[in-house]
Amino acid sequence: MDTKQNEESSHEEVIDHTQALPTDQKWWNWRVLMNLTIVGFALGLYGYDNAFTSPLVSLPLFVNKYQGLGFDGLPVFTARNLDLVITVPIVGAALGAFSAIPIQNYLGRKGGFLVAYATMCIPGSILQLFAPNLGALVVGRFWNYFGISILTNIAPIYLSELVPANVRARAVGFAIAGSGAVSVIATVVVWGSAKILDRRQYIIPLAIQAALPVLLLALSFLLMESPIWLLGKGRTDEAKASLTALRGGNSFLVEAELSIATVALRSTSEKKTAFKFWEILNLANLERTMSSAALLCLSQVGGQILVGTYSTVILVHSGVSDPFKITIIIFLMQFVGTLLGPFLLDRFGRRTVALPGYVLLFLLDLAAGIIACVGLKTRPEQLALAALCIIFAFVNSISFQSIIYVLPTEIPTAHLREPSMTWTLFWSYVTAIITTFAIPQLTSADAGNLGAKAFLVFGGFMLITIVWSYFYLYVPFAVFIPEFVFQGK
Repeated sequence: MDTKQNEESSHEEVIDHTQALPTDQKWWNWRVLMNLTIVGFALGLYGYDNAFTSPLVSLPLFVNKYQGLGFDGLPVFTARNLDLVITVPIVGAALGAFSAIPIQNYLGRKGGFLVAYATMCIPGSILQLFAPNLGALVVGRFWNYFGISILTNIAPIYLSELVPANVRARAVGFAIAGSGAVSVIATVVVWGSAKILDRRQYIIPLAIQAALPVLLLALSFLLMESPIWLLGKGRTDEAKASLTALRGGNSFLVEAELSIATVALRSTSEKKTAFKFWEILNLANLERTMSSAALLCLSQVGGQILVGTYSTVILVHSGVSDPFKITIIIFLMQFVGTLLGPFLLDRFGRRTVALPGYVLLFLLDLAAGIIACVGLKTRPEQLALAALCIIFAFVNSISFQSIIYVLPTEIPTAHLREPSMTWTLFWSYVTAIITTFAIPQLTSADAGNLGAKAFLVFGGFMLITIVWSYFYLYVPFAVFIPEFVFQGK
């Protein structure tokens, strides 16, 4: 039975990944760009929240509104309340990951977007904006993150199905770049509003967060449905019409892509009646499932959350001057890295880009932790920590963020991509929940009081990432995942 499954998977994957499309055919046009941009900015909701949360919870008036004075009478959130504001919403994201499968199965990629925006992200963001107390704020964030999780689940698959396979990394890179661009906007907004000495200090960032899903909902009505999803549902004429529009009427390229996709999806229709989600954990598929999910989980524990989600908190704790400006630079360099990373992945391969980056991230974790252990008593030491955080964000965006959403779209076989993406995101959220809960307990003055010394803890996890990637991250120079790698050859 396992042999038969391996043969089916092998046939499906070879057709899907190794049959080259004509490279001299034009496929890039304004409609492709529009669709990639709108879908890519779906991850911008996560990017905005991830970027503005750290400076937001450092705003004195926001702390006074939802908590009051904290440790030593200072306007800082306690470790417990930081966990409520930042960690609990990620639980909503973990639950939302499993909702993405039935939603996009019945409504499609585009329909899934519309539902997530209209019923989750918009109401949740509005509740955050008008939350009268901490409990309502947490519920609003939980609700919003449920929808963000659905968007994060659908977007990479959606993007990969809009373009030819040989530019998949660059297409998925639109999502990461969209998230990075909105992250920069978020940090600039909070930096600007921090100068206001009334409730607008925190209302303005929250109002912009509520407006973003409204704008993206309106833009999503302009999207083309995924031709691959339509083809998988047996709606061949609609799939051809969608792909023809995306390829600018290039009938030769349309027929070639549809022919390859039809063969790749042929076994999918035969398996649908017997398909179960847990098929991704069958022995024949287990290595693919674990390999596609590992890096997204490992990215959460390598220092990314410390530098991203808690950047302003750590900088304030470490005595760094102008922490809001440093946070803007951190997310700006992260955005630059997300623009560069996908092109490097497609040009040099996944392993070649990732492994050196992980080694450098380990060294940066080590250096930041050592500087913190020295004491951070002088301005040069504080500036050195800030510089290391900025460099970390840039390297992390190239070596981690540019690849983590690509692997779940290309390692699993065609009929297992949706459940594999759900599995990947669920465990990444579980890892994020644990990490975001642990960081305040490790770093806050009323808890572990480690501050930036916590970088040493995450450096240990980067060592694990390096070892795993050396043995399990394939494709040193090729663009695609060759089937023979997963056959042990």
